[in-house]
Amino acid sequence: MKKYPLTLTLLLGVLVPLACWFAVKGVPADYWAWRRAIVMVSGVGLAALIGVCVLLAVRPGWLERGLGGLDKLYVLHKRFGIACALMLGVHWLAELSPKLFLALEWAAPKVRQAGGVKDPLVSLAKDMGEWAAWGMLAMVLVALLSAIPYRWWRPSHRLFAPLVLMGAWHSLMLFDERLWAGPAGVLLAAILAVSVYAALLSLFGLIGRKRRHPGKIVSLERLPGGALEILCKAEGWPGHAAGQFALLTFDRLEGAHPFTIASAPRPGGELRFIVKALGDYTSTLADTLQAGDALLVEGPYGGFVAGQGQGRSAWVAGGIGVTPFLAWLEARERAGGTGEVDFYYCVKSAGEAATLEEVRERACASGVRLHLVESAQGQRFDPACLADECDVYFCGPQGLGDAIEAALKARGRAAHFHHEAFAMR
Repeated sequence: MKKYPLTLTLLLGVLVPLACWFAVKGVPADYWAWRRAIVMVSGVGLAALIGVCVLLAVRPGWLERGLGGLDKLYVLHKRFGIACALMLGVHWLAELSPKLFLALEWAAPKVRQAGGVKDPLVSLAKDMGEWAAWGMLAMVLVALLSAIPYRWWRPSHRLFAPLVLMGAWHSLMLFDERLWAGPAGVLLAAILAVSVYAALLSLFGLIGRKRRHPGKIVSLERLPGGALEILCKAEGWPGHAAGQFALLTFDRLEGAHPFTIASAPRPGGELRFIVKALGDYTSTLADTLQAGDALLVEGPYGGFVAGQGQGRSAWVAGGIGVTPFLAWLEARERAGGTGEVDFYYCVKSAGEAATLEEVRERACASGVRLHLVESAQGQRFDPACLADECDVYFCGPQGLGDAIEAALKARGRAAHFHHEAFAMR
């Protein structure tokens, strides 16, 4: 999978503003001047990272298209979230450093000017910054702990919006008032405006509202391997490209979950999903959902829509990662695709492959060569079997995807690897 340069992002977030600070203010002469520079620069850097993070959370269409799909956007959002936590650590440690430096006698006591009255708004901004910092660190930790169920993670993650507003107030009140008229002040004002706007959209539940469509479950069918086929119809569905996914809400308290649309575009807003019982929530759907139940469909999202061209390609699916390829096979069968395709379907066993018979029939009807790889039979997918001249499309467990990408990179073919992020949290 493509790795976004987290370290480089952090370095640029600190070094570029620090260099700008030195260019305007000069190199600090003592500890207190250094501390002030680091606090201010890390604060602006943190505000910028948070701004990018919340902008990604809003998932604007132009940004989704530019990044190649919502799954890529969510991966980047996660990495910027981690970067926020690290930058927050730098900002906070610099703010709290005087006690340590004075205790170790590494700095002389600061000479304070007499007089002056504490501004209660500034005092409140300092407190709100500390509260927001604790909250953001806790949220990042909860997001990274996969053992915490989605139903607990989702409501805690929604608290990020008020924390962003608290952080914006902190920045607004504590930023050096002499710098507001300069480039740093203009930059910070723009960052805070974007952050506040995105936070308000989240706070009032407006993210993705224009893409939400009420729907109804038409039928349910249990499939081998603990999978469930859900056929539904969504009102006003704008259509989708084969391979895209949607966010489904069956229970408003649980919230939306992403599921790949396992069908090509069909008339009447008909959509097909195949859900594998992999977690606490998905394992309950077969027993809780009924035909006729209402649901909310948000989408379509995703950029995993290639693979229908005239050139040679290889499709590699791992387990339930077969779902976008089911849509591709249906679309190819209708359109009469002529491109040469090898489809590697990696499963534990043929008996547990949820849609094996359908895959066989559609592959045969659309001229796709199917290769079944059964781990229970001691078989393993070997990336060496992939032809040099083909584009490789993958959806499945990250470990398998990483192995394929590494093999293609060693052959100088990394640019020909296309994938769907299997886990976006």
